[in-house]
Amino acid sequence: MLDQTPINDRLTDIDIRLAELDTRYAAWNRELERMRDDLVSGGMDFWESLDAVHRHSNESIKSGSCPIDFHALNELLDELCGVYLEASPRQRAAIRGFFDHKESALKYLHSYIGRASRFLKSSGDKKWLRLGLAAASIVDRRVDWRDLMICLGDLYLTARDAGIGRPGYYFTAVAKMSNPVGRHRESSTLELLRDFRKSAYLTSLKKPNPTTKAPRH
Repeated sequence: MLDQTPINDRLTDIDIRLAELDTRYAAWNRELERMRDDLVSGGMDFWESLDAVHRHSNESIKSGSCPIDFHALNELLDELCGVYLEASPRQRAAIRGFFDHKESALKYLHSYIGRASRFLKSSGDKKWLRLGLAAASIVDRRVDWRDLMICLGDLYLTARDAGIGRPGYYFTAVAKMSNPVGRHRESSTLELLRDFRKSAYLTSLKKPNPTTKAPRH
């Protein structure tokens, strides 16, 4: 059944729930940072401490002892990205603004795009391509753009391998919904998504590995 709640009311409710999740996420990140600092203070190499904390966080998630309900966070982002695709330009700008003071949730959007790629691969449903692109539009290049390029490359190639013809069409469609203003003299998210199919990065991913031998016939 479609949700008939007016979109502005839905967005207000989503923002409240997102703020609650982000607060818990930020507190957990601070706890992990303290753990890393304690390991370094105890004599552990900095990079080893990062690996140790990463293992600890993964084990916490797998065991269910993590204070973050990632299932709830993912479902909330599914809803938010779905609304974003149907929203007006003003509402989309407001949604991007939701993340101005929610750094943990903002950074998680890259992981969400990866989740969309996995669901796209397993289901072949173009819905996940659109939701992943909506998340990229919401990120709006506020997190390391190189990581975003990796996420987008995986999403594009997964769509192609899933049999979705012309994935670039979906990139262009969501580009038109994105912020046309660049940050710090960089290209805008609109330009990034619109031109991604012609980017040198995507071209490099499509090229065959020169070390791979051609199959014999």
